[in-house]
Amino acid sequence: MNRFPTRPLLISLLSGLLLGGCGGGLEPVPIESTEPLGVQESELCSSLSVTSLTLAGASIFEGELAGSGSWTVSTSSNAVLLEYYVDNVKVAYEERPGASGTWYFSNGGVSCGVNHTFMVKAWPMVIDSSGVRTTCLNGSKSVSKIVSETCASCMTCHGGFAPPQDNKARSAYAEPCPRSTIGGEELKLFERIQH
Repeated sequence: MNRFPTRPLLISLLSGLLLGGCGGGLEPVPIESTEPLGVQESELCSSLSVTSLTLAGASIFEGELAGSGSWTVSTSSNAVLLEYYVDNVKVAYEERPGASGTWYFSNGGVSCGVNHTFMVKAWPMVIDSSGVRTTCLNGSKSVSKIVSETCASCMTCHGGFAPPQDNKARSAYAEPCPRSTIGGEELKLFERIQH
């Protein structure tokens, strides 16, 4: 004879309660939309554009590429997505709220002695009252500029050292600085020239 006749009933009730309390069971089926996905976004973006994107200046100094400019978007847009490229490689991006504003970019580690293409792309955006961000894939603008920096001579890079006395060593001393002037094989070579 079963001492707890209601136990199987209690177990099945509790498991159903546990399943329902932990999110088990059926999930609501979404109501089908009358318009396909993406139509609302394309309608939202249809009249949006970046109306102005400027590059006030860009240059490289001691391996640091810096540039600045301004942007303006059309009336219905309230933000912009800015993408920054060096030699066709995206190195940074940012979102800026508002109908217009300024941008500034800086990136180190840019090599000297060669031309680099610096480009900024701007895409119109809408940020709604809930904070949902929509970036429009049409209506963008881009600006670019070729920038370069002349490599400094080793006389400039190693200013603390006295120039060599013989002509052969002096001409090697005046060559463009190696990329790493404070260590590695290049500095060892420089020290050999010194002695």
